[in-house]
Amino acid sequence: MMAFSVVDTYFVSRLGTLALAAMALTFPVVMVIGTFTLGLGVGAMAVISQGIGRGRTTDIRRSATDALTLAGVCAVVLTVAGTASVEPLFRVLGATDEMMPYVRQYMLVWYPGIVFYVVPIIGNNIIRATGDTLTPSIVMVLGVILNAILDPIFIFGGGPIPAMGMAGAALATVLSRAVTLALALWVLAFREQLLVSPWPGRRILMASWKDLLRLGLPVAVSNAIIPIAVGLLTRIVSDFGAGTLAGFGVANRIEGFGMAMVYAVSSGVSPFVGQNFGAGRLDRIQRGLNMVRVFCLVWGGMLFVAFLIAGKPLARCFNDEPTVLEAATLYLWIVSVSLGLRSIHQVVWTSLNVLNRPYDAMALEMLLAFGLWIPLASLGAKVAQIKGLYIGLALANVLAGAAACIWVDRVIRQRQNQCNRGPNDDVRPQTDEDL
Repeated sequence: MMAFSVVDTYFVSRLGTLALAAMALTFPVVMVIGTFTLGLGVGAMAVISQGIGRGRTTDIRRSATDALTLAGVCAVVLTVAGTASVEPLFRVLGATDEMMPYVRQYMLVWYPGIVFYVVPIIGNNIIRATGDTLTPSIVMVLGVILNAILDPIFIFGGGPIPAMGMAGAALATVLSRAVTLALALWVLAFREQLLVSPWPGRRILMASWKDLLRLGLPVAVSNAIIPIAVGLLTRIVSDFGAGTLAGFGVANRIEGFGMAMVYAVSSGVSPFVGQNFGAGRLDRIQRGLNMVRVFCLVWGGMLFVAFLIAGKPLARCFNDEPTVLEAATLYLWIVSVSLGLRSIHQVVWTSLNVLNRPYDAMALEMLLAFGLWIPLASLGAKVAQIKGLYIGLALANVLAGAAACIWVDRVIRQRQNQCNRGPNDDVRPQTDEDL
């Protein structure tokens, strides 16, 4: 998923600094929609993985089908709302008259293709809920490869295909996502046999959607908090000029690509936590999360070393204009110090949702985004310009990661106490022999 964004940014950077700055403005909007959808996907994953842990096969099929139907409805709503709000929304985000044509070219193609973006995300989360994390990865990698092939053809033209610029980048992404939709639906329908009639009747459908949204909606809202905060940060950065904004966007793409491993581990943790939670094995959840914390710190340290050594060459791959290069490199050198604890925060957020504590997860995201990121970055920007803003972000990541560790340990202890008092709707303890 990060690679889609990185590939688009790489080729769009060849269109110039203004196009690259416009791409940076589209990033938080695409992130809001993507992470909102991922939130619904996490809700579906929680319901389905817990159902697997409890052996409820019929409920699993109904939930999987209804989750995809809900995704389709959401896609239609987002398409209409997004297309109607391009101009006012991106003006608020800081788009200048020079940037707006590039923004319109990209988003007016991307919005009509949202269904190919939303449904595969939820479909892949359903597949992950069964414990299969390999197939969704293969599906996404194939989509990224196709996107990398189509991007230069549609952006710069080739053969009978005219050069379409930013619109071409969006079209390449939409077509690539359409392929991932077809593959995900094939896996769910024929290999996993999880799809049944999409219309079970209004009463059953509404009850199923209510069950999915009970977990999925708070997750989706909390999942959208971070990209909304990124949008606000983008607005703050835009005051430093188009070159700095472009560099900020490049650094975000590179950081996101480096964090892809963390998002992958987080996806793997979800079915593990959900299935063990459904089986009442909180001891295994605690041991698993302890191991993941160590991994996150090691991976964060590796990213820091990698960006310290290769940050400038990586940024130069996108744009070698001095202002862009300086802004991107400085971000990678400073913020990467905190990526280990930022990674722990991400894994804990996912775990809390699957533990049926979506409002705890939302509070944790609010703490990071609006309790730490925005105030510390704003303060840093006033004291030391863009460098201070980056230092504020790094400090916020460290504090949020530490808070996440304390938070999830407390939740697991509470759940364990419930389990010790006896089975209930949320926690159903089983022995190894039962499993």
